[in-house]
Amino acid sequence: MLAAANDGRPPTGMLLVISGPSSAGKTSVGHALAERRERAIHIDGDVIQRLVVSGSVTMEIPPPPGAIDQLRLRFKAALTVANLYRAAGFDAVLSDNLFEDEARRFLDSALESQPSRPVHFVMLNPSVDAIWTRYRQRPGGGYTDTLTPEILKTAVERTPHVGLWLDTSDQTLAQTVDEVLGRLEDAVVDPAALRIAT
Repeated sequence: MLAAANDGRPPTGMLLVISGPSSAGKTSVGHALAERRERAIHIDGDVIQRLVVSGSVTMEIPPPPGAIDQLRLRFKAALTVANLYRAAGFDAVLSDNLFEDEARRFLDSALESQPSRPVHFVMLNPSVDAIWTRYRQRPGGGYTDTLTPEILKTAVERTPHVGLWLDTSDQTLAQTVDEVLGRLEDAVVDPAALRIAT
């Protein structure tokens, strides 16, 4: 339970970042985690992207002009919303595609924005076979001819290995949520490790 700060304001809430390839279950896990906290919001990066009514650029490999700029704008918007609610005492659970140097950039920004509070990072890392199975079971997009589970798995492996990494290939949603909540200390990002992680 969140206790009130000495000046009557609630303490800054937790930031819990969930990443992983498309169809790894980020959105479902993020929402379920927020439901399990006493006061929490869930920020889905895809929802923020859909705020762009015209001029949205779809990510491909290699990224088309404007795609990286829009991705970074989306991350910045998500962090702004998260910190607004955290300042009001809510935990913020953010699910998005954070890989490679973009993950490092985001986590650096998150740490700098609230230097007195830890940042929790969880990478959902199921097998490619599990990703394909889940992808075929759900409606909607996520992958293209140039952006495949195999390519995203490569991007995952090039992401700074900080926080908590979970092979969720054989886990149910409830099992993943239970493990994340039971291992929150393992999910804390060490700023020094982030600088040297490869």
